[in-house]
Amino acid sequence: MNKEKTIKKTSEALDKTFYSYTHLSLGGKMVSAPYWMNKLKTGIFGPYGGKGRPEELIKATKEAAQRGALSLENMSAEEILSLMKRKKIGVDCSGFVFWMLDGLDKEKGGNGIADDIPGSSGKFQASRADVKMLTDEKVSFTLNKVKDIVPGDMIRLRGGKHLAVVISITTNENGKLKEIEYAHSSCLSKEKGVHLQKIKVIDEEKDIGEQDWLEKTSSGESYTDAYFVPEKGDGVKRLKIWS
Repeated sequence: MNKEKTIKKTSEALDKTFYSYTHLSLGGKMVSAPYWMNKLKTGIFGPYGGKGRPEELIKATKEAAQRGALSLENMSAEEILSLMKRKKIGVDCSGFVFWMLDGLDKEKGGNGIADDIPGSSGKFQASRADVKMLTDEKVSFTLNKVKDIVPGDMIRLRGGKHLAVVISITTNENGKLKEIEYAHSSCLSKEKGVHLQKIKVIDEEKDIGEQDWLEKTSSGESYTDAYFVPEKGDGVKRLKIWS
């Protein structure tokens, strides 16, 4: 039997930004950005507030090593990652998605998305945007069928407490959607920090919650069963500036 031919559609900007987050150059090693979100209720903050760009995470890690009289060159990638976690250096889900979409907007000929997201400017520059800001009905709209998904669409999860971004889609030669690849920064999935995962499309006429998600939670549960809550507004969102 001949294997079905497929076509993968992605974005150079999304690929480049994702690569930068998962290949932080530190001490001659490549380290993937861990997850960090400020704990506002207890007043615990990390450098760049969990909203840092890759180059800012590198800068913060080098400064932390210098303060501790540590040589990144003499540390393993695992030791550097441990240092980053101890010093609260990382990126949260909305900070990661913000910079992914910011790069995509520039690829599309825009000047970044900060001026399109009301309330996103602040102490941590444009990346202060959170899930609510990025998926608010004033700036985004909902896609009800997975066949309409394109790279750059957002996946809202956990009743609006988590966000991922579609990085690529794969179709067959007839244009039928077969697979969705998304990226996010998470602390509740089996794989921590910034990473990729896939969704196998069962029926492209249905919504994303009815597809086969390959990702598992930390405890091994189905990610979609645990964290996709459509009754609380979860679903696929697209910024209106690209409609």
